[in-house]
Amino acid sequence: MPRTQNFVVGPEHKNLSPYQFLSRAVRIGQPGLIRELIRRGHVLIDGSAQPMQLPLKRGSVVSVSWPPDLEQGQRRFAKKPRITVLFQNDHVIAIDKPAGLPVVPERRRERQTVLDVLEPALQKSKSGQVTRVVHRLDKHTSGVLLLARDRDAKRMLCSAFNDRTIHKEYLTLVRGTPSTESGEIDLAIGKDRRHALRMVIAERKGKDALTRWRIEERFRGYTLLRVFPVTGRTHQIRVHLEHIGFPVLCDELYGARPELMLSEIKPGFRSKDAEAERPLLARLALHCAALEFPTGDGDQRTRVESPLPKDLEVVLKQLRKHRAP
Repeated sequence: MPRTQNFVVGPEHKNLSPYQFLSRAVRIGQPGLIRELIRRGHVLIDGSAQPMQLPLKRGSVVSVSWPPDLEQGQRRFAKKPRITVLFQNDHVIAIDKPAGLPVVPERRRERQTVLDVLEPALQKSKSGQVTRVVHRLDKHTSGVLLLARDRDAKRMLCSAFNDRTIHKEYLTLVRGTPSTESGEIDLAIGKDRRHALRMVIAERKGKDALTRWRIEERFRGYTLLRVFPVTGRTHQIRVHLEHIGFPVLCDELYGARPELMLSEIKPGFRSKDAEAERPLLARLALHCAALEFPTGDGDQRTRVESPLPKDLEVVLKQLRKHRAP
């Protein structure tokens, strides 16, 4: 008997199609796997077969029944992601975090975090202390992530972050093109009282936040920015760039469309798939490209860089081809 999974549509996922919901919000498998489930009629909405192009409603239940052949594909998809170690010594580990992997659990259903995926032997320092999180990246942000290997290293790195002596560089794709080559955003950030997950510009009651940026590459309608957050407020880059009119691509939380389609970039593009055009990008277009930090060995510092992930490189390739300035 096929295994069945049920997913409730939350307020942040309403108006998505079932395909978008399963591929991006729930991430149960690869896009081709989800299309095959839909084609065979293994996806039901509120217990009945409904047109798959209709937007979902808040509170609806999406049911997926897994035939044996497709369940094998889902198991392959569910394997632990690989994490590349960029730097390590007895005090500090810097890894290349893939997009989609949370640093800490964000929801009860999430079973894997960065520490779960790291090899157990790597998590142990010579003193026997377990690796500790000192640096956060949003779940769908990729790039350099710092971890401490003992309590002393955690205190040292936390102090460096608080003193703003850790140099941070991000690359992000935004919609729109600034009129100047560089800029600075010095606006306080606080919690959005109307939305538990969002942050907002809050000049009176917010915490100071400073972001510097410069243009790396221009396109028609889009820009690749290198961003230097001096402070480290929650969602700082996303909030600041959205406030000045250049939202990060695929940042649904701050008003952007959740997916970037090739048809938005390539003139005259028509999808060969009658059911749904496959997204060119379906995650936050934000990448921690470099960190410079103390290593815990005296006064030594090091700079660690993370190459741009393949999914963002693919978007840049299409922008250079079809949206050259």
